[in-house]
Amino acid sequence: MSEQADNAIENRVKAVELAEIPRRKTLAAIRKAERLLKNLASDVAKHGDADRWRKFGELLLANLSNARREGDLIIVKDLYADGEPEVSIDGESRYSINEIADSYFKRYAKARNAAGIIAERRAETESGLGRLRSELIRIDGAVENGDLEFLRSLTERPKPARQQSKKTKQEQSYKGVRRFVSSDGFEIWVGKKATDNDHLTFRMARSLETWLHTADYPGSHVVIRDSGKKTVPERTLVEAAQLAAFYSNAREHGRVSVRYTQRKFVHKPKKAPAGMVSLSSFKTVLVEPGVNVKLRE
Repeated sequence: MSEQADNAIENRVKAVELAEIPRRKTLAAIRKAERLLKNLASDVAKHGDADRWRKFGELLLANLSNARREGDLIIVKDLYADGEPEVSIDGESRYSINEIADSYFKRYAKARNAAGIIAERRAETESGLGRLRSELIRIDGAVENGDLEFLRSLTERPKPARQQSKKTKQEQSYKGVRRFVSSDGFEIWVGKKATDNDHLTFRMARSLETWLHTADYPGSHVVIRDSGKKTVPERTLVEAAQLAAFYSNAREHGRVSVRYTQRKFVHKPKKAPAGMVSLSSFKTVLVEPGVNVKLRE
């Protein structure tokens, strides 16, 4: 009996030791996911109620002839409410009512787009958080039951084999992408069709690589491959933007606005058609359409 008790104690001590690292990592991941959920909730609050901003814009336009201004407030009739009571809408006196209405419509579009992106990230985070909490329960249960085999499997998990070379071969062989080399030696990849654009952006491009697309016209997605280099030179950025303008419906225009950002800020809205994306952050460069780089053989 004494020997059995000693073995049980030894087994429990070993289980606690084996569980220490995976338990600590799991708890850290849980805290990180919980912080992200709080930040996402804060982002939703920061953008405000999209329907509210749309309503304000519509009320301002509908009341152009009878709106009353008192300092930085605009008094209008609420045409959506019974009896059409008066409501006050913020609007700096230095701006016209039309300009203020336009600013509310812009806030509405921004809040609406952000809500969709945030909802996706929140669902993903909550799903991952559920898995992490289940993992923590399994770890604690294994310690309680002295399940050394399970705990060892957590600490001795083999690292997944690197598939970089295989992935690179698949990328190089994909036929839906035009491949160019910039004057600075950076590879620039240009999608051919809408489905190729999706494949390039969401399966081939890496999160920190530079992504480009014309601002107001349909066209190809363009990606500047980083190849391990830290920053993209301005000359390469302009050459990539020229390609984006050239392989778009704005090819015949003199000057074209091209948006660029890191791939991680490019998102696919739910049920959006092939090639359509939304951007959570971007900058704009103005270029003339053209192919001023070498086509890679």
